[in-house]
Amino acid sequence: MGAVFLIGFMACGKTTLGSALAARHPEMEFIDLDDEAEQVEGMSVAEIFARKGEPYFRQLESQLLRSVGGRPNVIVGCGGGTPCHGGNMEWMNANGLTVRLVAPLDVTLRRLREGGDKRPLVAGKTDEQLRDEVIRRLASRDADYSKAAMTFDSSQLESEEQIERSCRRFMTLISNHMK
Repeated sequence: MGAVFLIGFMACGKTTLGSALAARHPEMEFIDLDDEAEQVEGMSVAEIFARKGEPYFRQLESQLLRSVGGRPNVIVGCGGGTPCHGGNMEWMNANGLTVRLVAPLDVTLRRLREGGDKRPLVAGKTDEQLRDEVIRRLASRDADYSKAAMTFDSSQLESEEQIERSCRRFMTLISNHMK
């Protein structure tokens, strides 16, 4: 199998699903693009943005995407903005299978709040402000996200049982796509 690129908004489940798939399928490797950037730079994504700026981060992200995305049997969890910059969406579509993960807005907002300490988008925002910001960002990214070859409902990743079912559904979906 070639590369599978998981794309979608923050907290849609890219890391949860990608890690679970790799754990259940040892022939597959999961790579979180943000984790790769943090390893290379020795600082968090938020620190990279703050110290070096978004243009630097986006260039680094594109380089890392092309490096890790060329490996066989790899699942790449992309950052929420990865498909929207540097021709990345076109490159991913030409070099693997792109799968957009989607979850209902209420699920996304809850997940963002639960992981808020590591997500600058959430910091200091009321629930209404966060909701408005997520809706605005989703709308601005939709044109890029909609170029994915497939869409997968990632709302069922809350328990081990749900993750197991989601992994089975995901593997069936991509197997059917590759036939």
